[in-house]
Amino acid sequence: MSAPAMPSRPVNNALLAMHIWGTAEGLVALEKAGVKADIALDVINTSSGRSNASMNLFPDRVLTRAFPRTFRLALLDKDVGIAADLAREQKTVAPLLQLTSELYRMAHLELGADADHVEAAQVVERLGGAIIGGNKES
Repeated sequence: MSAPAMPSRPVNNALLAMHIWGTAEGLVALEKAGVKADIALDVINTSSGRSNASMNLFPDRVLTRAFPRTFRLALLDKDVGIAADLAREQKTVAPLLQLTSELYRMAHLELGADADHVEAAQVVERLGGAIIGGNKES
């Protein structure tokens, strides 16, 4: 017997959130080390670290600074919270889900209800002190 499909959506979206945040952290660190984001993404996307975030979202949105409103950060925050709650309810040790929930709650509060989900990368940039595909913040 298979599990209900409903919890799959929040878990899937939590994984998306992890990919966005992790890709942003890695690219911020690489920017600060002098590696250009477009070159880093070329390497990542031909290697084992690739994901939809690195292959599509970062080149099309973060590098271009175009953040169309396709999926609200508020909804991603909600789904990540549901996934974290599910893990707690099931007594599953899930520190990445819990941390991702906290990070996206913070991003949602900082960027507001109308922000697009990929704009969470801007919070990582602020925290890390570098713009992905751009100059270091002063």
